[in-house]
Amino acid sequence: MKKKVSCKNKIEFINEVAEDCLKDMYVEDKEYLMENPVAIEYHFSYCLYIRNNYIHNRDFSDTSFFTNPDDLSSDIIRMIFSKLLPEYEYGNLFIEMLYDTKEFILLRKKYKDLYGKYPSALIERYKFQIKIEPVCSIEEIHYFNKEDLYNEIEIIKRNQDIITDTIGSLLKELEQIVRN
Repeated sequence: MKKKVSCKNKIEFINEVAEDCLKDMYVEDKEYLMENPVAIEYHFSYCLYIRNNYIHNRDFSDTSFFTNPDDLSSDIIRMIFSKLLPEYEYGNLFIEMLYDTKEFILLRKKYKDLYGKYPSALIERYKFQIKIEPVCSIEEIHYFNKEDLYNEIEIIKRNQDIITDTIGSLLKELEQIVRN
């Protein structure tokens, strides 16, 4: 029999699973995740473990949140990153897109090799410069009519364009820093 999920909402479930994953994780594994915080890289490895142990064998029938296993495992690994890395802010699209950029991960490692720490101050500066429009959650979009859905998609595209441009600027600056 599957264990019933008793969390009140999606974020509570994600947080609970992330905490449970971290409590028994070896220090070396935490260090590896901190050095390589690219969510998609774990889809067929650690996220598969998360799906099998925390999602597929649970009963979500009494929950009110969207339970796509791939989405949930991705959210959980991102929450784990946010608990391990102070500059990684769960749910911040800019941060998530930045850390999913392989060029950033390589420059981040070079920066740490040179300065003994990650470029957190640079990330924070760009994070606070960025101005994007609010968007609705997947659960809210289910109730949209066609026109509202198209408007929401346009907002999402604009936000992604702004974030992509900002990441490009950050990468240029970071590359200059590690080159000098």
